[in-house]
Amino acid sequence: MVGIAILINPIIIERTASGALLGQVMALIGGAGLLAPLIGGIADKYSCHRMMQRMALFTHFIALLILYFAETSTTIYWTVGALIGIGSVALLVLNPTFVIASSKNQQEEGRGLANLYQCQFFGIVVTGLLVALADYLSVSTDNQLLILMGLVLIVLTMVTITPPPKVEVTSGTEHESSELEHKSTSAKKALPWFLFLLAVFFSMFLSSNLMELGPLLIKEVYKVEIGNSALGMAVSAVISIFMLESAGRWMQKSGPFKVWYAAQAAYLVVGSLFWVTSGHDVGAVLPIALLVVLMQAMSWNDMIIPAIAGRLSPNSPALTQGLLMLCMAGGFGVGAMLAGLSIDKFGYASVFTLSLVGILIALTCVAGLVMVSRPKTTSVASA
Repeated sequence: MVGIAILINPIIIERTASGALLGQVMALIGGAGLLAPLIGGIADKYSCHRMMQRMALFTHFIALLILYFAETSTTIYWTVGALIGIGSVALLVLNPTFVIASSKNQQEEGRGLANLYQCQFFGIVVTGLLVALADYLSVSTDNQLLILMGLVLIVLTMVTITPPPKVEVTSGTEHESSELEHKSTSAKKALPWFLFLLAVFFSMFLSSNLMELGPLLIKEVYKVEIGNSALGMAVSAVISIFMLESAGRWMQKSGPFKVWYAAQAAYLVVGSLFWVTSGHDVGAVLPIALLVVLMQAMSWNDMIIPAIAGRLSPNSPALTQGLLMLCMAGGFGVGAMLAGLSIDKFGYASVFTLSLVGILIALTCVAGLVMVSRPKTTSVASA
């Protein structure tokens, strides 16, 4: 997925010289997040999680194959964007579902999620190095696509030979026998689940804006070259591989909520410091260091929220992850749109204000979640 993201942008620009087409393709890839609940719901309804994982990888392969032969047709690039988006969203929904569903206890869940996200960051590092090596050896983008297609086929073969654990979904008979109890549980979980999704949505205002626009914002506001910011982010990706291990162990010991609260607190600190220092003469180390801290908080947040969703949601496993992905994609899209409007009207520094407002709203939702959940915890303890 990282390799596709790195290669598709320069290929479209190189072949079509159209920034507008590139934006449309990126919008299709991001917009596929709206299909996340549908993908998760279908996987749960028909118990086809493994098959859909293989289909997602095959979709990536077909997209790369089409991209290899594509020339300048707008429709072809739209098709590529749609296929990449659908395949990526399916993997992002299903992979945490496999981990959570196969975990027998909190310790296995924490270790499994930590390993999953460590592999993702390891993929970022490895893919970045491979692309850099290919550029250094002057390997053409067409040949890079062939290499990437080969990697996708290898992964597809691996999950076909050794598929992930089967996801058990409650059968219709079991559901009917406990219908009244299920409705009661769903009603109790509805408000905490809604507050959690709201918190995720608004926290994306800060995480998405400051990560996607971070190097540009640091250049425009703090006069730090983008290359320095990019280097800091690359180093941060390596650090995240090790920091996720500590987050996983903390989750095994104390559960996911404390890790999530710590990530939100880090968001608040980073957002506040960016807001306070913007427009002031500060050293280049400070904004880059804040970006590194933010990336660690994001890695903890992204690792832990699937587990929290599994605890709070009244829905089936993959549908739960699909709804979570929808809120993340929605927060990313709305946050990016507001950031763009804010830059045009108020300048680059205004994005820090928008981000801080977003995390403050998210923390309000977190506080509401804690208050709503507390009576339930008390009643269960007394029972």
